[in-house]
Amino acid sequence: MRTLRRVISGLLAGGAIFGLLWLGARWSAPWVIGLPILGVAWLGALELLRLLDLAGISLSRRFYLPWIPILVVMSVIAEGRYLNLAVVFALGTQLVRHLGDLPQRDGLLRVGAACLSILYIPWLFHFLYRLYAFAPGGDRMAGLATVSVVLLMVWGFDSGAFFVGKLVGRHRAFPSVSPNKTWEGIVGGSLVAVVGALIGACISPVWRTVVLWSGFHHLLILGVLVSGAAQIGDLFESKLKRAAGIKDSGVFLPGHGGALDRIDGLLFALPVFFWYFEMFLRATLERVG
Repeated sequence: MRTLRRVISGLLAGGAIFGLLWLGARWSAPWVIGLPILGVAWLGALELLRLLDLAGISLSRRFYLPWIPILVVMSVIAEGRYLNLAVVFALGTQLVRHLGDLPQRDGLLRVGAACLSILYIPWLFHFLYRLYAFAPGGDRMAGLATVSVVLLMVWGFDSGAFFVGKLVGRHRAFPSVSPNKTWEGIVGGSLVAVVGALIGACISPVWRTVVLWSGFHHLLILGVLVSGAAQIGDLFESKLKRAAGIKDSGVFLPGHGGALDRIDGLLFALPVFFWYFEMFLRATLERVG
């Protein structure tokens, strides 16, 4: 029953997200994707603070939470030109707030956790908007396809690793952090990630032309890179949950756990996909377009 709830809720949530992405591309209004980014980032931040509290590292909500909407908005307006400046101010406020905490060891832990928290959710999440809004050649449908590729890769890896590991998993990959993860599941998830990328690429004629004719090797490379990054993101959040002594970060989707459980792999995969895209794929897609 839990698996069925997981599948149904995942399909419904995925359909809603892709519907919103399509509307933003159709109306040339990429800012609309900022709304779900803000909502999920806010829920994820609340869950992160709870995990840190349970792990014995309490951060100031008044100094942390306001930066979530600020950084999301800064990534949307003025083409994100002032986001890095806002991140510097956000990190500075965390340093000022917690450097004076005593005992000294606790203060140092809070400084590190607070700065990491700023980078972990709002900064990593902004790469999703950049991939969507700054499409190759200004083609909104190409931007939709770009985001679809990375989302379907991450979700494909997550689902493939879960089901393959459940069916044939024998060799545990990281027993001290995530006992249910198996090497068989990781390999199966990576293969499903490439299939997901192919489906996403079919949305745009530009992506489809590049991937199916001359650039399929890029999807294979991205399959390895994105799957590896998503797995690291999942393990990082698993470490947080183990330190907090809980199984799920919250209740966001039936069968899926909390918001942080849904975006943990995506947060780490986004910058990896973004930099590979900028270095090796953008120029090719613009030439074809």
